[in-house]
Amino acid sequence: MKFSMANQPGLLDALRDHLATDQKLIDIEGARSYVSSPRLMDFSVRNFPAEKFAAVGDTFLDKRTMFADSPQKTYGIFLGDWEVMKPQLDLVDAYSHNDTSVINVQVWAFDPCALDEHQTRLAVALSYTRLELYAEPRIIGALNDVLEDVGLFVDCERY
Repeated sequence: MKFSMANQPGLLDALRDHLATDQKLIDIEGARSYVSSPRLMDFSVRNFPAEKFAAVGDTFLDKRTMFADSPQKTYGIFLGDWEVMKPQLDLVDAYSHNDTSVINVQVWAFDPCALDEHQTRLAVALSYTRLELYAEPRIIGALNDVLEDVGLFVDCERY
């Protein structure tokens, strides 16, 4: 199996075929060996037009689990769209924890709006860094809730 991006058609089936074990679910770390993270960089933006973009990261998990997202929601944008929009945006470095006018934007290598639900679950899982998983164990539980349907899991013993 070749290294791929999470928007590759048929990727989940290929991962299952290639990484199948006696276990019912496949460890996401095995998938990381074949699929790149879609997340290229992050920005905090005030008054971002979020309704046009896909929820990713903690916001994606919060919509499907009891994750309890922070006041700053997280949305994904394709790199090409980001380059066009960036000059008109109000990027911020510091803000109050309760400032809901600030949106966290993850710039992705492809358009997260173009993914189906299962592709998005895989892509969001891969978008978390290992450091983020170590720092916030609740992410692992929420990821496992959304990954079970696609045949993957995050090993909580690892983090």
